[in-house]
Amino acid sequence: MDHRSPPLAELTPKQALLQQIQAALSLYILDTPSLTDRKSYIPLQLSKQRPVVYRCAIAFKLSKLVNSPTIEVAQSISQLIAQQDCQQNLILQVVPPGWIDLELPQPSLAAWLQHWIETLPCLGSRGEKRAEGAEGAEGAEGDITNYQLPITNYQLPISYSLFPIQYAHARCCSLLKMAHEEKIIIIKSKNSDIKSSCLQVISPQPIPWLSEAKICLHHPSELNLLLESIGVLDALYCPDPTRKSLNWLKVALNLSQAFQTFYSQCRIWGEVKNQNLNLAQGRLGLIAIAQSVFRILLVEVLNSCAPLEL
Repeated sequence: MDHRSPPLAELTPKQALLQQIQAALSLYILDTPSLTDRKSYIPLQLSKQRPVVYRCAIAFKLSKLVNSPTIEVAQSISQLIAQQDCQQNLILQVVPPGWIDLELPQPSLAAWLQHWIETLPCLGSRGEKRAEGAEGAEGAEGDITNYQLPITNYQLPISYSLFPIQYAHARCCSLLKMAHEEKIIIIKSKNSDIKSSCLQVISPQPIPWLSEAKICLHHPSELNLLLESIGVLDALYCPDPTRKSLNWLKVALNLSQAFQTFYSQCRIWGEVKNQNLNLAQGRLGLIAIAQSVFRILLVEVLNSCAPLEL
């Protein structure tokens, strides 16, 4: 299946999908309000289904406006989305009474995973690209967009503990450095001696995410960590404008729990490394993505530090 790399102007699949849905709506209803208008917000949420599926409820909002059955509206919009989909090769399904499920095909998901490997470590203070990390997107077209976090002055509860989150981050760093020393992967950081928490996998390039055109990460705990990571990125860079606040501490703790479960159930060394190197590298790639997400949460959102070790 032919697929292209995700646009550099977008950091999450949700952002790309919203643009495609908006384009379809522009054809379905003339003068569709801008997405920046709260009233025209397109309800699109990451589903717990596997693999990565987003569920859109826009047909429920439009059925009364156009005085048509919800299921018919969903079918019409789904067809228009398919016509607009020249990049992701989405798998579209209309689910009664009117949901539209948009599933990322495996090659497109692999492209997003690689996009995060190259992009997330380059995001610095308040989500802006670090000059030192510009080389991380070498070979890509254009520069990495300065992604601005919408989070400002988040107040932590009086009784809290960041230790589980910091431990998960430090463990990710330790695993990546160990794999670097054993030459399973090659990483770089802001400092040549890998003292920076902005760790980036530069080899293999790309990570072997696919095995026979399917994502090699199919263990339940791998998929759960992947979905939790995507959910955090959606919340950070494509927030729900109808939601007033989010408990970021809980979000980070959920991600740390997903990592701990993954770490306890998915091996990298020993038999996996010796018999299935691609799987070991794919799992390390997932760890690298999680480490970057932990760093952003700790430093940019929770106003704390992201320790390399504990």
